[in-house]
Amino acid sequence: MAWNQTRREFVKTSARAGGAVGVLSAFGSAACAGGEAGPLRILILGGTRFIGPHQVKYALDRGHEVSIFTRGQTEPPFYQDYFERVEHLIGDRTSDLSALEGREWDAVIDNSASYPSWVASTTELLRGHVDRYLFVSSISAYADFARVGIDEDYHVGQLSPDEAEDDGGYGPRKARCEQYASDAFGENAINVRPGLIIGPGDNTDRWTYWPVRVDRGGEVLAPNTPADPVQNVDARDLSEWIVRLVETPGTGGTYNATGEIQRFGDMLEEIRGALGSDAAFTWVPTEFMAEQDVAPWMHMTNWTPPEGETVGMNQVSVAAAVQAGLTFRPLAHTARDTVEWWNSLPEDRRAEPRAGLPAELEAEVLAAWHASA
Repeated sequence: MAWNQTRREFVKTSARAGGAVGVLSAFGSAACAGGEAGPLRILILGGTRFIGPHQVKYALDRGHEVSIFTRGQTEPPFYQDYFERVEHLIGDRTSDLSALEGREWDAVIDNSASYPSWVASTTELLRGHVDRYLFVSSISAYADFARVGIDEDYHVGQLSPDEAEDDGGYGPRKARCEQYASDAFGENAINVRPGLIIGPGDNTDRWTYWPVRVDRGGEVLAPNTPADPVQNVDARDLSEWIVRLVETPGTGGTYNATGEIQRFGDMLEEIRGALGSDAAFTWVPTEFMAEQDVAPWMHMTNWTPPEGETVGMNQVSVAAAVQAGLTFRPLAHTARDTVEWWNSLPEDRRAEPRAGLPAELEAEVLAAWHASA
């Protein structure tokens, strides 16, 4: 290639010609395994929490150059040595995007935006300087879950006309963020709607509760029936697939990105087997849990009643994502890795989980259930 041809132009030309695989970067690293466009310059908005570190590691392992844009306030929970190899851009999405001005990247992964104004300002600045823009949204963008098998064409939540964009509910805000990304980047916009993300680095404890609780053993209160559906996606599977999506031209569009549908009982049994636990599950009906103030999702994490307005929440179609290359590791691996990560955390962090059923309440509800029986 001519030496005055920009790297971005070379990536585009090579991708069109199908000859980018095997190209060496300026640092001599091989082109990304499986990518069609060779090594890319990737900007990650966020990058230091949960899915971000997994994206950073995977992208660097595949030969890409990575920049992250953060406020500089959060240390990554793992892969610290990888973060020594990324470009750190400091700013604030509410007030200071100056570090992004006058720059070009091949792809952007937007992890951090929950507010439409953030996506509006970022896409306005980067449009024309970036080839592909991937926004990490949520299945919460859907208006409801009143149907089983919701796919990407299902209606999304809408902000009311009389409320400011950034003041609306979480789901409608995510939907408006998607709209801004699509308006700015058209067919080169990718909107990914994860369900519950699980695995090492989880800062919500929403799924972590289950392997940690099962690992403790004894009688475990479980929600409703073993046949109830459940879906989740390992943060590493999601993150690696996201990187592969931005590597590949022609992957624009919207994707549900949660796991394949599983029976809740099968999930708990797989966790128990992976951990070699003596846990015994007692399935307590929805109505009785409600009487005892045991809440879906917050106490019984990763579970909502499979009926009425939440019948489809854990039964979302992921066919499009699977066709686009999303894969799933065995849940047993996720369970073991999650417990190992959890046990590495400081004692004061582990002493106050952010979700799940407190041990005292669990014991009280189990006692009440056995008494009623």
